[in-house]
Amino acid sequence: MFGRRKRSGSEDAEERDGALVAPQSQGAEQGEELEAPADDAPAAAGGAPAVRPSGWRVDGPFDASEVEDPSDGGRRISLGSVWLAGREGVELQLQVDEQAGTVEGATFLDGESGLEVRAFAAPRTEGIWDEVRGELLASLQEQGAGVEEGDGPFGTELRAALPAQLPDGSQGFQPLRFIGVDGPRWFLRGVVSGRGAMEEGAAAVLEDVFRDTVVVRGREPMAPRDPLPLALPAGVVPVPQDPGVPAPDAAGDE
Repeated sequence: MFGRRKRSGSEDAEERDGALVAPQSQGAEQGEELEAPADDAPAAAGGAPAVRPSGWRVDGPFDASEVEDPSDGGRRISLGSVWLAGREGVELQLQVDEQAGTVEGATFLDGESGLEVRAFAAPRTEGIWDEVRGELLASLQEQGAGVEEGDGPFGTELRAALPAQLPDGSQGFQPLRFIGVDGPRWFLRGVVSGRGAMEEGAAAVLEDVFRDTVVVRGREPMAPRDPLPLALPAGVVPVPQDPGVPAPDAAGDE
């Protein structure tokens, strides 16, 4: 089932989609060199990708070049830069900027747990998760969050308790887990919220969804850390979200 979460004009764009990952690159405006087109990306002997899969990427997430059929016979749906496969009882909500007509995020909801998935451009010769994780940790600490690194199913992850206003108006904390995986010329971020960020095993289904993701980097030159564009699935009309049932905050202030 698809839902639509409308972006309000007052939301801070950096907090919505990138600031908690890392400050968004300004590309040529800051003199940063854009990545060259990569229709023939450099490869090691034997045709292996320039960036080899890390140990925890053997079973996913995948690059589109690593699977015969990104849709897996129709099991996955295309959002442009990512192919996603849900699970029974798991809802997929798309965050849509109705004024711009763009899709800005995808969040899976499984009971009291949420998972936001977003892909970003990365250099072709190195991953960015280690650097991004350090910047993210500092950013969260500046917001008063308690943060620690830990080992997770995708390698090193961040676990945070972010100060937040509770539904009853009192001050509390929102639990979040930030997971990241480096691929060839892309970086995939996952933000787990709710019970899945607190209880061991509570995010197992959502972690399986994240692992099952296929990233389509494309050939366009992009500055590292720029979000890969998302699009509505073909023939899908999002269902407006009930304003009385807010979606979990999957990325801090989204």
